[in-house]
Amino acid sequence: MLPPETITATLLAERLPLTAFFASVTRDFHLAEDVFQEVCVKAVARADSFETTAHLMNWARLSGKNRAIDILRARDGRYVGLSDEMLALLADEWPEQSRVDVMQEALGQCVEQITPNNRELLRLRYFERRNCTDVAAIMGRKIETVYQALARLHKALGDCIRARLQTESAS
Repeated sequence: MLPPETITATLLAERLPLTAFFASVTRDFHLAEDVFQEVCVKAVARADSFETTAHLMNWARLSGKNRAIDILRARDGRYVGLSDEMLALLADEWPEQSRVDVMQEALGQCVEQITPNNRELLRLRYFERRNCTDVAAIMGRKIETVYQALARLHKALGDCIRARLQTESAS
């Protein structure tokens, strides 16, 4: 049996991967955050039923997936997202937190290396969730230029992250 403190610490440590998994079901980050919060409350209430942290994490992924689908069905009348088979594959292949931490650190280091202009492009597009038309208008660029810049940026960041991860694994 896991104590409530361990459950809370584990779920908070796994917040980003769990929320990302729930977002793959909901396609809505804010709804995924709500699902994560519900899962946390239910998990602490059921503390006596978890044997290990792995058991807790498997339960959290399944419980959150089911809750997300229920919410979508209640709101939209049906669920038209990923199939149960695809979600099961995602859950099985979901990276462990230590791997996620290494990847996040590599991404952070790679983002530090890009130009301030490209950091602004990333901020507007992904953190402020603006569409490319808005980004182009704000930055005074043509929309095609924004698309090309994003494509080059994705490739450069991907190459940088892969190189850092290879260096890390070789160490």
